[in-house]
Amino acid sequence: MVMFAIALAFLLLTAFSLHHFDQTSANADRGRLLGGLFIALWAPIFAESVIGYWRCGDYSWKAGGQLLLIWLIPPYRMVLATYPRGGCVWLPVIGWQRKDRALFERLDRGFSIPMLLIALLILPILAIELFGAKTLPEYPTLGLLLDVGTSVIWLAFAFEFILMSAIAEAKLTYLAKNWINLAIVVLPLIAFLRGFQAVRLLRLGKAAKALRVYRLRGLGLRAWRGVVALELVEALLYRQPEARLEHLKYKLQEKEHDVDLLRRRITRLEADIHARQSEETYEITD
Repeated sequence: MVMFAIALAFLLLTAFSLHHFDQTSANADRGRLLGGLFIALWAPIFAESVIGYWRCGDYSWKAGGQLLLIWLIPPYRMVLATYPRGGCVWLPVIGWQRKDRALFERLDRGFSIPMLLIALLILPILAIELFGAKTLPEYPTLGLLLDVGTSVIWLAFAFEFILMSAIAEAKLTYLAKNWINLAIVVLPLIAFLRGFQAVRLLRLGKAAKALRVYRLRGLGLRAWRGVVALELVEALLYRQPEARLEHLKYKLQEKEHDVDLLRRRITRLEADIHARQSEETYEITD
């Protein structure tokens, strides 16, 4: 619970810092304060992961990679730990759970509606960004609400992505299927580059604005995916149970066709491997 809270605090501070470094001129004292807070939160995560790595006694490449991931992306400590190696994870409300497909599907269902609502918040923010940007200086409160809303949306998607990617069994497959989610989380972090003098010298000030609009459009795409995930589109297009049943049967046929194709590819690969092994055995015997 303690490490989860520290890692979550690091993620919250990151979401807040996105607003800080997205300004045209960041306050130096404020920047040093944020840097000190980051170090204060990173230090216990670093120390605990090293101690756990040593206590576990597993010095494999996989364990080392997980340790490095926690160092580089501390919020992953919410769901990853170097010790103990029980295959379990502690999460708020539900407590200790085994990391498996059942937990992944449970969390996926639990995130669906909240993430859809969060994603829909992007619509007013996107409208203000695109059509009311020139009037924002005249309404500082509106600008503050815009920044806070954007940070909250980014925080929600980052939290979901970290949890789901850590619990997914086939992590590369999950990343491939959810690359737009990854882009939504990563692109705003590039705005941190504006905090470096080298970037200012290269006159890339407009890059942050472009990235900001891009991340908002990405959130809009994520909202649409959320609608599909909740089957709201199907409910609207196929209001009659009979029509929806036929639609679901058609989707099932498509999935079965994909499965057949995968089985054929597996059969061909197995045949190729068997033939190659037979040739190698024949050459050795010969």
